[in-house]
Amino acid sequence: IRPLRSIFYHLFYSYFIAENKGCGCGTELLIEGYHHRNGIVSARDTTARVLASAVTIAFGGSAGLEGPSLLLGGGLSSVIMRRLKLTPKDVKTLFLCGAAAGFSAIFRAPLTGILFALEIPYKRDVETEVFVPAAISSVSAYIVSASIMGAEAIFPSGMLFPASFSSLLHAVVLGICTGFVGLIFIESLEKANFVSKYLNRPFLMLLASSLAGLVLGFIGLFYPEVLGLGYDLIRDLVVGGEFTLTSLILLLALKILATSITMGFGGSGGLFIPSICIGGIVGMIYAEALGLSPAGLYVAVAMAAMLAATNKSLLTSIVLVAETVGSSSIIFTVVSASVSYFLTGKRSLYRSQKLSRA
Repeated sequence: IRPLRSIFYHLFYSYFIAENKGCGCGTELLIEGYHHRNGIVSARDTTARVLASAVTIAFGGSAGLEGPSLLLGGGLSSVIMRRLKLTPKDVKTLFLCGAAAGFSAIFRAPLTGILFALEIPYKRDVETEVFVPAAISSVSAYIVSASIMGAEAIFPSGMLFPASFSSLLHAVVLGICTGFVGLIFIESLEKANFVSKYLNRPFLMLLASSLAGLVLGFIGLFYPEVLGLGYDLIRDLVVGGEFTLTSLILLLALKILATSITMGFGGSGGLFIPSICIGGIVGMIYAEALGLSPAGLYVAVAMAAMLAATNKSLLTSIVLVAETVGSSSIIFTVVSASVSYFLTGKRSLYRSQKLSRA
């Protein structure tokens, strides 16, 4: 059933929803709208991407909720502000405010929402002028979300990790390892997008979508935790669940493959959570291979490092782990995230990201 379900989704999306047969990442569309459309994303694009993301995740695609949440917040803001006939500068500002609010509402992490919305347009810069309005939007969204769904973080929080010099050295090495895996992830997604564009003809796209759905379906038969949002897998990793080294290596390879196929061949969603999940697996592999304890520390450190490496969001990665997992790991995440961030250079999962505001 799962293979047939995946095939059906990819065919449905490719022919009835997707305008761009390339990467369906909502965050990519948000960045593109901010830089090239003065913060304007049409209601049609917003609705189509959000619905497509819901269908992608429901049908087992490997994608995250942050893409549609950012796009929904930014898109709604864009539509409303244009009707109020504000200046292009104000529209762009409130576009990021809406994105911050959408992120904060989903993840119940207001500080992370603020920083992610300010960092994501650039690889080596931050949109500092938007900080105050973004903070107001993010905190307001968090209060509303927490009052409806509760204030509990989506990952285990309040965990305490002992500090030691050896752990700091491991954080440096883990940052290097995670940086290299991040480059593999970026390259894998780029290859999937390239193949998808090359096959952008009716019959070839039909064949490619069928094959993509079939591969995802069979991955889900044997490793269902690889597909979908991946929250349960991340929670198991953070609390130090029982995994064998072989199973972890397979999970890592399959998660990268499943995410690349999902996003490259017609799927829609976000790459933020898959990045965290892949990072968490790398951290658990490192801890398992060297017999390190507590394993949850290295999982948290690698999560931040992978996010910094692939999303070019250094501050976001550090604050996310502090907000959702626990602040006791912050020294190690700063070191590891900084190493992986600089190791990957200008490479990023998002083609529309500019280097800086200049």
